[in-house]
Amino acid sequence: MIIFLCAYFISSKVAKYFAFKVVQPTDRGIVIVLMIQVFTVISQVALASILGVYHSYGFDTQFIPHYLITYCRSFMIALPVQLFIVGAMARYLFRVLFSSTNGVEEEKIEKELLEEGFAE
Repeated sequence: MIIFLCAYFISSKVAKYFAFKVVQPTDRGIVIVLMIQVFTVISQVALASILGVYHSYGFDTQFIPHYLITYCRSFMIALPVQLFIVGAMARYLFRVLFSSTNGVEEEKIEKELLEEGFAE
């Protein structure tokens, strides 16, 4: 539950902020989506590693070395899984579920998302 709340309130905003420092809203949609995914993984792994190290070792003198090791191990697994498996499945699922949207409505939705900074 803690990680979900961190993802919803912290990581999503941080990821979009940094992603749009790297890409422009006019870039291809997939590039924007991938950058948001990369920065989401970076921020989520950072927050989850703090929680994981605290639960495993507590806050002791070795917290920073334990955190760095945990972060690196988690990041090596989380990034490829997000980019190649989970993210791809989610994009496919949404494409199938929402394919009935006509082109005019889709352009309107995309324009609104671009204006709000949630371009995908």
